[in-house]
Amino acid sequence: MTDAWYQDALIYQIYPRSFQDTNADGIGDLPGIIKRLDYLKTLEVDAIWLSPIFVSPMADFGYDVSDYRSIDPVFGTLEDCERLLEQAHKREIKVIFDMVLNHTSKEHPWFLESRTSRTNEKSDFYIWSDTIPNNWYAAFGGRAWTYDAERGQYYLHSFLADQPDLNWRNPKVVDAVFAELRYWLDKGVDGFRLDVINCIVKDETFRNNPKGFWTRPRPYDMQRHIFDRNRVESHKRLEQMRSLIDAYPQRMLVGEIMVELPGEPELAASYLGKNGDELNLCFDFSLANARFNAAKWKVIAKRWYEAVGKHRVPTWVLNNHDLPRFISRVQGNEQIARLGALFLLTQRGAVFLYYGEELGLSDSKVSRPRMYDPLGKHYWPFHPGRDPERGPMIWNTGEGYGFSEAEPWLPFAKSANRLSVENQELEEQSLLKFYRVLIQLRKADQALRFGITTFLDTTNTNIMAYSREIGEERRLIVLNFSKNRQYCMIPVWKDTKSICEPVFSTHPVEDEKQNAGRAMLLHPYQGTIYRLSDDR
Repeated sequence: MTDAWYQDALIYQIYPRSFQDTNADGIGDLPGIIKRLDYLKTLEVDAIWLSPIFVSPMADFGYDVSDYRSIDPVFGTLEDCERLLEQAHKREIKVIFDMVLNHTSKEHPWFLESRTSRTNEKSDFYIWSDTIPNNWYAAFGGRAWTYDAERGQYYLHSFLADQPDLNWRNPKVVDAVFAELRYWLDKGVDGFRLDVINCIVKDETFRNNPKGFWTRPRPYDMQRHIFDRNRVESHKRLEQMRSLIDAYPQRMLVGEIMVELPGEPELAASYLGKNGDELNLCFDFSLANARFNAAKWKVIAKRWYEAVGKHRVPTWVLNNHDLPRFISRVQGNEQIARLGALFLLTQRGAVFLYYGEELGLSDSKVSRPRMYDPLGKHYWPFHPGRDPERGPMIWNTGEGYGFSEAEPWLPFAKSANRLSVENQELEEQSLLKFYRVLIQLRKADQALRFGITTFLDTTNTNIMAYSREIGEERRLIVLNFSKNRQYCMIPVWKDTKSICEPVFSTHPVEDEKQNAGRAMLLHPYQGTIYRLSDDR
């Protein structure tokens, strides 16, 4: 475990359409990412994760792949991709590709062949039925079964009808998918983020899903998804995939696990494998679905640690391309954003940042006519869609904000000039510089990187406190989740002889050292990291 680069990694997610445009079409591209690698190096990120860049009709903006081995022209060329890998590795930045393996585009050659005949080589690459066999719904609206007149059967799609589900019970499908992974591993890709990977195997007899108890507008959310995901056979397939990955040194898999809201950490952790032989990492989005509250965050964090255990690696994330940005969920409060960052970057495990999170980039305001996201289009106004969290990165002040010389594909966030990298580079107390200092501290501190996390009781429910310990190195982290000043007792570390020396804080700290057991005053949304030592 100690030589696994991902176990304490800082991984920066890039939505390529929105990061940097270099050919003046208003859409980000691979040369744009190459252009900004030096910026990413200043953040000291260990890896970048790119949302899908493969050839796609873009019905779901790359999550409907029609060719796993070619780069979509909107992003560039295969040569651009190879240059990105070369230049990132030159800067000691690893590259993770987003692989969508539950389904393909209906324009993928596999599906085009499968629909022509019930007996050809690809006939069972997808899931077909003479009738609609059950009550399953698609996540993006309507029934999960669509009739194909050419083949004269219905095919299964868990999302759009443009995204037919692969038949992972067919060993030939497994071989074909693994060949696509090998292609990119051989080119030097360092790992894969696996989209909805717990959905890959469905119930063999197509049993009906039981009704759920939710009242959200999607029929999909009104079922308990017992038979269209989380089948036991999916774990076997992931064990096989892990064996493939482990044949290449220092590669990794991180999986998105589709769960019932607000989160199922035990289910997510199960895809790491009982012996750590499935995914290397997996996401739990419970924090992203929780109110900003000390008690709630403590319960979620403890539950996640317990689900993962001491010998596997937890991941920490507050937002991504499918979830509203954290700062927008807290109404643009930058103090809370700093406290959230301090919490995230003082946990054991891998931390994922979403592009612009280090700037305080908020969701863009996207009107109905400018909306692209199929989920939003179908469920508007009940669902705002996912376009707002996918707005363009803000690099400079002025027209185009350094993102593009053309009209961007989505509108910029508000306060773009103030939030820009250019502006924040000039401000000593900017959020960007706060992130850099905190990241540098994390990377230099063994206790913050690898130490055991222990949550501590406090005398104030607005305060969260926890320690990190490895060998003789001990840290205490104290966070005030309240908008008001709060007093609390510093949690005692084994005895009252411990001394707390501040090493980092969101606010000025009055006392350089404090005795454990003494009352502490915390400013609104203050978070402080202390070094614990024994005064004897």
